[in-house]
Amino acid sequence: MNAPANLADSVRTSVVRIGAPPEGYDGSSGTSGDSRRSDRSRRAFWGSGFFVAPGWVLTCAHVLAKGAAPVWRGERAIGITIGDAAGSTGGPGAADGTGGGGGTVLLGELAFGLPRPEAPQAPPSPWPFPDLALVRVPGAEDADCLWLSDRSVLTPADIGLYGWAPGEVRGEQMFFTGLGKATGVVGRPLMLSGDQLTEGCSGGPVLDQRRGTVLGVSKGAGRRPGTGLATPVTALRRLCDAGPRGARVLHEVLSAHDRHHLSRYTGFGHSWHRQHARLGPTGGEPAYGFTVDRRAELYALFAEVEPPTGAGQVLQLANEARNMVLRRPYTLRDHDPRSWREGAGLLYDPRDHSTAEEEPSPDLALEAVVLYAAKVTAALHRSGPGRTPRAVRALAELREWVERTARTLLNDVIRAQVPGVLDGHRAASAARADVLVEIEPDIYGSGRHAWRVALVRPADKDDLPGEPAGGAFGHLPDADQAAGEDGEREELTVEQSREDAPRSGLEEAVRAALSRALDQCDVDDHLAAVEFMLPRPLFDEPVDGWRARPYDPDDPFNPHTMPLGQRRLVVLRDRTRKDQGFTPECRTRAAAVLSGPLEAVPLRREVPGAGHDAPGPESGQATYGRLRAAAPGAVPVHCARVGGGPGARAMAAALGAGHAMALWRHGCGDGQDHDDCAEFHRRAAELLAEAHSARQVPLHIRTLRNRNAEAADDPEESTGVNSAPIDPSSAWARHIVLLYDPPHRTSGDGPLREPPLMPRPPTALRSTP
Repeated sequence: MNAPANLADSVRTSVVRIGAPPEGYDGSSGTSGDSRRSDRSRRAFWGSGFFVAPGWVLTCAHVLAKGAAPVWRGERAIGITIGDAAGSTGGPGAADGTGGGGGTVLLGELAFGLPRPEAPQAPPSPWPFPDLALVRVPGAEDADCLWLSDRSVLTPADIGLYGWAPGEVRGEQMFFTGLGKATGVVGRPLMLSGDQLTEGCSGGPVLDQRRGTVLGVSKGAGRRPGTGLATPVTALRRLCDAGPRGARVLHEVLSAHDRHHLSRYTGFGHSWHRQHARLGPTGGEPAYGFTVDRRAELYALFAEVEPPTGAGQVLQLANEARNMVLRRPYTLRDHDPRSWREGAGLLYDPRDHSTAEEEPSPDLALEAVVLYAAKVTAALHRSGPGRTPRAVRALAELREWVERTARTLLNDVIRAQVPGVLDGHRAASAARADVLVEIEPDIYGSGRHAWRVALVRPADKDDLPGEPAGGAFGHLPDADQAAGEDGEREELTVEQSREDAPRSGLEEAVRAALSRALDQCDVDDHLAAVEFMLPRPLFDEPVDGWRARPYDPDDPFNPHTMPLGQRRLVVLRDRTRKDQGFTPECRTRAAAVLSGPLEAVPLRREVPGAGHDAPGPESGQATYGRLRAAAPGAVPVHCARVGGGPGARAMAAALGAGHAMALWRHGCGDGQDHDDCAEFHRRAAELLAEAHSARQVPLHIRTLRNRNAEAADDPEESTGVNSAPIDPSSAWARHIVLLYDPPHRTSGDGPLREPPLMPRPPTALRSTP
């Protein structure tokens, strides 16, 4: 396995020293008068970084920790030193210190860091995963940039380690190079072994020696000699989970990266693509197939079109292309591509050992990539309204690439299919899943809960019934099947907790996994619904108001940051039934509410007429008997909370009687905080009668949530973009909750939780500066 010739020399021009800003920096203005200057003063050295696109440096977040609050406020408070006077590089494990104190110093500003520290003046140590930061560097538009891997499975790989380390002379740095191996699993840090990382190399690139691509960012040295840790470049996808601004930054950087490398490939001077192409088969580059020139051109075209709507769209189109060349599909659980380029990376060089298959031959790989690019073109064309003239032109150029490359395919059958794919793309359906958020009971009395986020879909169907954009709940069974045996469904875990979270921290704990799951499930016209499977004491948790990504007040109607219940269909399930099983009564009632009609029945008999303080309240056994005898399509309704007190006892009776649907309000107690008990029960009965069946109830609930979204409980405290007082016609439904828990059988995952482990000892990892 040969490394690209002169790899270290090529890398060195892109690796920068990061430290304090030059003398003359004005912290109040974020400038130093001249953003480009020669500075040989002995400024504080923080660590390493490298250019990934013109004007963009990637490093570790902990490298910027010494910059404290000014850095995290986005001030131009980061010194970026480019180049030096040295002309040679040390061998493996060596550092070259000649001329390390020179170079050009630019001022940079933090564009995005993950995770953001709660207290920049007292940063965490070690810095939590993913420990990444993107720095915007004005004036570096002509910088040499490294080539980011487009693959989702990065290891095992022979690697090169690069960075800057403190020199023998105070204030100067030496360039470090090392060799080793990288191993790891998808979604976790890379484990490094080989030459020892030295102080200062954190933030430097980890390169695949065979391909010349960046696999990761050096994070720190291990306690044992010759070991270390790195953040994989795939962790940049987490910017999408951090909110709309993070997604915009990632798209901007990747687009600039791919445009840069095409420009270098078609121009003069050094080019990573050309350097790799010169090696030919000895460097892993086929003479025919999805070669570097085709990659450079296609990825630059992808950079000009609209980004994908989410990982689900990319993976769906990639799987359809794989299926057409008779390859096994990938699953949403194993891969999380966020860009068009990553979809192509799954097709020509997957290195996916979980599929137990060899890498595709060059001809099959090219066929799959051409079909994938054709599907991307068609999908973008189908979403045509609103595109700019530039986007229209870019899409036409992408289509021209597909047609031109298709003419070189060796397989006549595949070549003949390309025009039809370009002109007749249909909406994808195989990835149409919904999302389950399961919260475990507090069985150990610790006040904390384990959790799991999973994808759910029927096990025996490719297409889910219901409306295309989420339906009346995507996985509701067909009416003619409801009376029979409950259907089996698949649950594929996206992520589960490694540490339990307190109730107040559950939304924040599950946010990243929930965002990732929704991103995978929202494909074409399918908008994923969300089920919350909660223990009964958490039934009043306002999960309909949870957000999958942080709210941005400057973009209040961004669909990715809106409260879940205002955009999606959201229902609760009963976690207790997972342990107790579904009874015959529950199956009967689930079939009845699905076929309709529906009618309301009070959860607590006395409340609609006499209120919560009525003398002689109904006993628990009497409640069970009454609800057990209610009509098959009856739905218990309650105007107050059910997570504790009398409401909880009555809800337990209703669930024991087999009811599969219920309505209540999580924002009202059993005391004197509301006086509309009778109105709530009357309005709820009208809603159920109008909905007729369980299929339509979630749609009505979502409409009511939006009508109440901008109204505060107190009109003087109204908040929102267009704050408004309470609408009397919908005020009764504020904080409304829908439980819909029909029988189902689960395949896929086993038990969620084990007893808690003993506290972990401190990690052996030490982050280098």
